[in-house]
Amino acid sequence: MKYEESNLVELKRSLNDDMIKEVIAFLNSYLGGTIYVGINDDGSFYNPTQEEKDLNESRIINWIRDEAIYPNCSDFVDISYNEDQVLTIKINPGDKKPYYLKSKGLTPSGVYIRYGRNKSQASQEEISRMLRERDNIAFESLISKEQDLTFKALERKFEETEWDFSQFNFKTSGFIDKETGLFTNLAFWISDQYNIDTKMAVYQGMDRDIFRSKKEYDGSIIIQIDKVLEYFDLCNEVRVIIDGSPMRKEILSYNKRAARECILNCYCHRDYSRKSNIKIEFFDDRCEIISPGGFYDGLTLEDALNGLQSFRNEKLVKLLFKLGYIENYASGLTRVFNEYKKVNLVPKIDTSLTLFKIILPNINFKAFNHQDKIDKHRSDLNGDVNGVVNGDVNGVVNDELNNWIKDIVIKLTEPRDIDIIQTIGDNPGIKMKELVSILKPKYPKINNNIISKRIKIHSHLIEFRGPQKTGGYYLKSQEQFNEA
Repeated sequence: MKYEESNLVELKRSLNDDMIKEVIAFLNSYLGGTIYVGINDDGSFYNPTQEEKDLNESRIINWIRDEAIYPNCSDFVDISYNEDQVLTIKINPGDKKPYYLKSKGLTPSGVYIRYGRNKSQASQEEISRMLRERDNIAFESLISKEQDLTFKALERKFEETEWDFSQFNFKTSGFIDKETGLFTNLAFWISDQYNIDTKMAVYQGMDRDIFRSKKEYDGSIIIQIDKVLEYFDLCNEVRVIIDGSPMRKEILSYNKRAARECILNCYCHRDYSRKSNIKIEFFDDRCEIISPGGFYDGLTLEDALNGLQSFRNEKLVKLLFKLGYIENYASGLTRVFNEYKKVNLVPKIDTSLTLFKIILPNINFKAFNHQDKIDKHRSDLNGDVNGVVNGDVNGVVNDELNNWIKDIVIKLTEPRDIDIIQTIGDNPGIKMKELVSILKPKYPKINNNIISKRIKIHSHLIEFRGPQKTGGYYLKSQEQFNEA
């Protein structure tokens, strides 16, 4: 058997009193874990004597029997020696969290949780969260500290969906506590005063060294969702393939349906008791979508992919469903994986007690990466974007991109670029005045100067033929593109 540490596995050479804290941390997790005792730092086995074995087992039994760990956890801890004579302590997640050192009491110094591969003292906030979950008290139903709330954003959304806001029942919807008449946390999240923002960033390359752009959205989560979805679309680069067929081929870098599911999942299921931000970060090869709080109530990734559900914010989910944001309950992650299966890619998920992160691969990364090499080669040869792509480069690209070089592959971040190219392709010889006239209804601010600049950027695709007064714009032929 191979032994490696992970968020579910802890390796120790020998048993010591500090290990009781590791047991508590696993009891307080959603997934539990295993502690192997008898593994040296070099990975070899430390073979204990029979006396040491008996002493180890007695020590752990005393922890449980004498209730050094409280509440009683005997039903969740199993002790044995495996075939390698390694002491194996299997800990299942407890159902009476938070567990703590009886000598320290229910305080941060007595409660431990897992952060990745490490144990850590729980904050008072973490302890409160576990108590709420144990007693089945939803954070969304607790009375909000903020009571001076307005709901203009929600009212506008009702108007958009043709619902009558005057008929919205604040009590039955969970916005008002029935006993006190005060606003709940749910009401605060939907109100115009909600102040935990969503952060979005676009980076150059594969890491966070260089910002290309960033946005922050605050206010009602209704507003945040709409703005995030809108900005995501702007950042979702398009690959356009022009191959001579009547219809251009457009491929988004990120499946729109899958991305929407991931973003809505953040707002539906995040742990709002944590003051952390939802973060959406674009890199050249991926998009990382991060939400505070992991799976809820013992739900696992396997459970979620099989359609099982566990609602941390049940009333919020019902409201977002009513407003048309959500299509079907508990189908989100399955849908995300199914969409990426169509293009032979697999999203990655990282989850812990404190966060849920899904990584969507950039569908166009391979194509964009090789197109950048082509553009760089042109520039290296001629000093500008109109350099020559020689046969050797074509050969390499053909091998790696399954002959995609037969098509013109364009990386576009602005929809108007696509429309400029398509309009010229549909109207060979079109003049600037006509081009502006066709595009003006869709892009009111477009003018001669803007189009000229965009055409210059794509001069390897577009050319002007004929005299200045009577000539017009054309897409270059395939032969010209290969020779350009």
